[in-house]
Amino acid sequence: MPDSFPLPPRFSSVDEYLLSLSEFYLDPFVQRLAGGLHILNFFLTSPDLFEDTLPEEWVTFFDQAELDDILDFLIFFKGSNTLQPPESLSIFLSTVQTLSINRNLPDEHACSKSVARLHSSAISVGMSPKKVHECQYLSSAISDVCSKVGTPHVIDLGSGKGYLSRTLAHEYNCSVIAVETVESRSKGAVRLDSLYDRKGGKKRVQKANTDKGTGSLIHIEKFVDSGDLTDIVEQADLRGHKLVLAGLHTCGNLSHHALKSLVDTQEIYAVAVVGCCYNLMTEKDVGRLNHSYHDPADKDCCGYPMSRKLEAHSIPLPTSARMLACQAPATWTCETRNNFFTRHFYRALLQRIFKDRALLDDSEDRILIGSLRKQWYSSFPTYCRGACQRLTENYDTRLDDASENRFDISEEVAMEYHDRLLSKKRRLCILWTLMACTVAPLTEALIHLDRYYYLKEHGASVHVSVVFDQAISARNLMVVGIKGQDLR
Repeated sequence: MPDSFPLPPRFSSVDEYLLSLSEFYLDPFVQRLAGGLHILNFFLTSPDLFEDTLPEEWVTFFDQAELDDILDFLIFFKGSNTLQPPESLSIFLSTVQTLSINRNLPDEHACSKSVARLHSSAISVGMSPKKVHECQYLSSAISDVCSKVGTPHVIDLGSGKGYLSRTLAHEYNCSVIAVETVESRSKGAVRLDSLYDRKGGKKRVQKANTDKGTGSLIHIEKFVDSGDLTDIVEQADLRGHKLVLAGLHTCGNLSHHALKSLVDTQEIYAVAVVGCCYNLMTEKDVGRLNHSYHDPADKDCCGYPMSRKLEAHSIPLPTSARMLACQAPATWTCETRNNFFTRHFYRALLQRIFKDRALLDDSEDRILIGSLRKQWYSSFPTYCRGACQRLTENYDTRLDDASENRFDISEEVAMEYHDRLLSKKRRLCILWTLMACTVAPLTEALIHLDRYYYLKEHGASVHVSVVFDQAISARNLMVVGIKGQDLR
């Protein structure tokens, strides 16, 4: 089977697609959206980031049109009778659409094999509807890979509570090694295994289909920091056997380790990985990379870019771009996007207060707060209290009872900032949506092109495809690599 990648319609080859995508992504304006600005600094400049970043005709259009119409136009490229965007904006968004991968799940009737439903309700205990969908579709795809390789043995890397592992073992008769770093998750998986057995899950599967329910499952607790999984193979007593490595939403660099296992671990004959949490990936300094030929057996290539192909293009993916790549604007509801906007607005307001209080300097343009519980976003004064509590805990302020907490913000001060800058929230919402709609799909495409080329450069047969319904599971691209003759 030839290599495959879900190319946008106008492209006939992956090389052609990468060339066009890199040319657009490296445009200075796109680079500014991708990494040259941060939305939390929205209120720190004069004029604000909105005016400072966007063309004047875009600013005029965005300031005059209805907000909901603008958001629909940016997210779905859907206009209205009253919306008259500048031609330059329409061309820009059209180019983004042209370069974006089609993320729709193929119609089952067009597939050579439909996806079977899970036979036992016991196997879905503890699963959300999203997790059921993911396990149902990914386990079917992994089963196909096992058939191609000719093995029942699967390593589930980053197995969590074992949902995919149990599905593979009990629905597809796989011999599964579930590998998880976090002790509480691994113990939770063992408890769910016992619960599955108590509910008679295996008997129900066997009754429904006598060819199923005879797989096995063991759990190994281990932190994985490279593609060399030999010790896991030995612990499972599978030296000399063919294995398939699978991963459901392997976070950050764990996806890289999973793909590298095809090269670094003799027994791994195929990988099937759906990645996520791109913000947790590391990035090499693409501006200083040596573009000379790299040894394909090099075991130190962790982080983006993995491939020589992407390395040669010198396309940076800063943290802000990788964080935006975690977004899926087309799946936002009114509630979720309003929650996003409120969070970003509150954080940007707090950043302005920090600046006015001289808490920011040239070496620390951001004070890290992280996500707070939903209850802290009920109002801006409430958010300030929650954020300041977090900061007091995180930063060693060395306060005694008589000292003034530099992070303390009164309700009166919080409301004064909120009311004074509220009229600009609309601009913040529009700029952040434009960044997400532009940067997210293109950055995610570049990440998967890098993984595609890495596997190709190491002699594997590579297939990148949509495996989930994006409306259910936003991170829905699966990378499959099957070991070639030169790697055996």
